[in-house]
Amino acid sequence: MHATALSRASPALILGACGVMGSARAGDPPGPAEVTTPAGQKGGACQTPNMPSPAEQQRLPPDSSTRHTLELPGRMLSFVAIAGSIRLFDDKGEAQADIAYTSYQLDGTDRGTRPVTFFFNGGPGSSSAWLQLGNAGPWRLPINADKVTPSTFPEVRPNGETWLDFTDLVFLDPVGTGYSRFVGTGDDARKRLYSVDGDVNALALVIRRWLENTTGCCRRNISPVKAMAAFAGRNLSGSCRCARV
Repeated sequence: MHATALSRASPALILGACGVMGSARAGDPPGPAEVTTPAGQKGGACQTPNMPSPAEQQRLPPDSSTRHTLELPGRMLSFVAIAGSIRLFDDKGEAQADIAYTSYQLDGTDRGTRPVTFFFNGGPGSSSAWLQLGNAGPWRLPINADKVTPSTFPEVRPNGETWLDFTDLVFLDPVGTGYSRFVGTGDDARKRLYSVDGDVNALALVIRRWLENTTGCCRRNISPVKAMAAFAGRNLSGSCRCARV
């Protein structure tokens, strides 16, 4: 599959970069009158029979994996792209947030020795789309101030300067950016994850979980790990995030 087929093969990646929010997975319709408690969920007198918990109603769609072959100047890259999410829990085992990611892993490499780089924006409030489609990802969105308007169709092009040549790529969206979202019903998760320590700890945990449970290949917990963040002007939050993580 060549770059010209991108619009058909990976629309989720294009829509994610443009900030279009995906719809949450719908809950199962109410069933018989018998009250059942899903695994890992607390029961209660006020629980509606077979009604998913608020966290399940907010859950992102299942992880999606696609394979691509991209023709670039002087080389051809074959890789697997995964759009997925990692759920975070508090100390009581209650779901707090879903952190969305997009990863690219090159085929034909030794996953144990090949580096993997995690990208996140310095923000605040900005997703990793700028890094993915404006810098290091396998595709790039052309940004021409003279031609681009809010109604311009997002047509991606092969990125001859992609970092995928020398490292696998994982683009993370901290909670509240991109597709990442809170799934808890209280304010505790927001207070914690919107704090400096909570933000850093959440990113570090997501990185560890990704390394230990990589979809579609061996675990990457022995791979060399890098972190890269962007910041603009005097906003040093990206550098602070990298240093703390």
